[in-house]
Amino acid sequence: MIRNIVYILLFASFIIFFYITLLFDINDYKNNLEQTISEQANIDFKINGDLSLNLGINTKIRARELSIEKNNIPIFESEELNASVSVSKILIGRFDISSLSLKNSKLYGLNIDESIIKTYNLIAGRKYYLDNTMYSNINLIETEGYYQDNILQIKDITINTELLEGKGFGNINPLSESLNISVSTSIKTNDRIKEKYGKYFPEYLVGTKLPVLISGNYSNPQIDIKISEIISIKLKKEIKSKAIKSIKDKIKDKIESEINIILPY
Repeated sequence: MIRNIVYILLFASFIIFFYITLLFDINDYKNNLEQTISEQANIDFKINGDLSLNLGINTKIRARELSIEKNNIPIFESEELNASVSVSKILIGRFDISSLSLKNSKLYGLNIDESIIKTYNLIAGRKYYLDNTMYSNINLIETEGYYQDNILQIKDITINTELLEGKGFGNINPLSESLNISVSTSIKTNDRIKEKYGKYFPEYLVGTKLPVLISGNYSNPQIDIKISEIISIKLKKEIKSKAIKSIKDKIKDKIESEINIILPY
């Protein structure tokens, strides 16, 4: 009896595998995926390229050339999306996405990198004019999250831009079309970035955690960077460190002076 059950399960698994690999076309479900994400996030989500399904321990869907709009206003574009999904739920037309990554993306409405460069140089007494005020170029976004009470809770997000790399968390409220994402970032220091920004490169911030808060709504996102506070704290530490060093040097000089008096040799 047990042997028969095992045979039946193996046969059923073979049929499912055969169907998925040879007959199943994930592109037949493209409209379902677009509709699911559009409804959940209250946006217009489109996939302009093809879908592909990668079977394995973690089954993933890959989508090419996707875009997000709201009221015909572009919000986000990406060359590639990879999402972890359940094959069994796809077969009944459902897409439960637990994690995803986005490569070579554009976030419209603000420029994260150049906003940091501009803010830093204003504090330094220099004017920096943004070359691009329309969008941020983001090399990679990786995130995990879940829906709770109609709000997308982002429990972990990694963002990698040309200038920054960081991790954070946050949430997106589709009903109010608002977002609140906090990321602790650090400045990259490769030669190409230093050469690009030249004298405007934020050398003073290298090695310092820089908090970045992205808030506002879909059509008008805001970025808040606590650069002035970070620099103020850093300066206070440096002043304190220099003061302590100065006191130590004076004590050392006094001790050496007294030793020289007692022991002139």
